Amino acid sequence: MPPTNNNRISGEPPPSTSAYPPPPKPKTRILSIFLVGVIMMLIFSLFLLLIGIASVLLLPLLLSSLHRHLRRRRRNRRHESSDGFSSRVVKKLPQFKFSEPTTSDCVVCLDGFRQGQWCRNLPGCGHVFHRKCVDSWLLKAATCPICRARVRFREEDAEHMENFGDVLIIGQVVC
Repeated sequence: MPPTNNNRISGEPPPSTSAYPPPPKPKTRILSIFLVGVIMMLIFSLFLLLIGIASVLLLPLLLSSLHRHLRRRRRNRRHESSDGFSSRVVKKLPQFKFSEPTTSDCVVCLDGFRQGQWCRNLPGCGHVFHRKCVDSWLLKAATCPICRARVRFREEDAEHMENFGDVLIIGQVVC
């Protein structure tokens, strides 16, 4: 009589000497690497989604701010350019070479006057400056740097300067 395996009938597991191979172990390393990759992709996708939402919300705000800034800058540029004289008008102001020794200084550059330097005597108030200093000033502002009086031109230039909004002066200019 062949030997019978009573263990199978009783419900006990077969002994290790059985003919069946053990069940395969799950590949946990490959599974964990796959799960880490999926989780990282989900986090990255969530990050991109949040950046998209933020850009949709902030883009109109940034564009309106930029528009306001550029509009203000254009308005200021127009305002600045209309306050000063054109270079053609500034060149018509009287100029002279400095010849008298003095202790006064040009208030624009804070440098003293030297013999032979070109200077301008502003009509109206009579203040004296280096020609280059006062020319750059008058391109930005049509007033004297010291007393802030509006620079006025001689009578013969008044008709020509009416287009620029300048008015007449009284008195002579030293050339």
